[in-house]
Amino acid sequence: MNSPILETDKAYAVTSAKIVWQCFDQEVVVINLESGNYYSLNQSATAVWNLLAEGRTICEVADILLNGAPSTEKQAQFTEFCQRLIQEGLIRATDAPDAARPEVRPAVSQHAGGTWVAPDMTAYSDMQDLFQLDPIHDVDETGWPSRATEET
Repeated sequence: MNSPILETDKAYAVTSAKIVWQCFDQEVVVINLESGNYYSLNQSATAVWNLLAEGRTICEVADILLNGAPSTEKQAQFTEFCQRLIQEGLIRATDAPDAARPEVRPAVSQHAGGTWVAPDMTAYSDMQDLFQLDPIHDVDETGWPSRATEET
């Protein structure tokens, strides 16, 4: 599969209203209601997600998290993660105007000992049927949500 094009000079935004997420301490859980997949982001990935959600560009996020002087390996890991976010349909490049943003220097891309941790996310598909269910429109005669059966 081809890697998506990463536009480093553009800000990124959550793809649509079909993407919901919640931060839990130093972890983010992201749900794609269209695909039914959900994702658990590690500590470093959480920092990337939060900075992108603020409307920062890929270059800004890299500068903040990689301290302005990334190694080739760290830069590759960062770029691969951002491409995966695009590939999974979670973020997209946007032409939104640059708004004034607070200076943020999250140190969550590293463990307390200072060792680099590559941003990563784990994808889950075990609840696709539930996440894709429309509880308002997909109801049976008793009023409980249920998938319509395919007619053959």
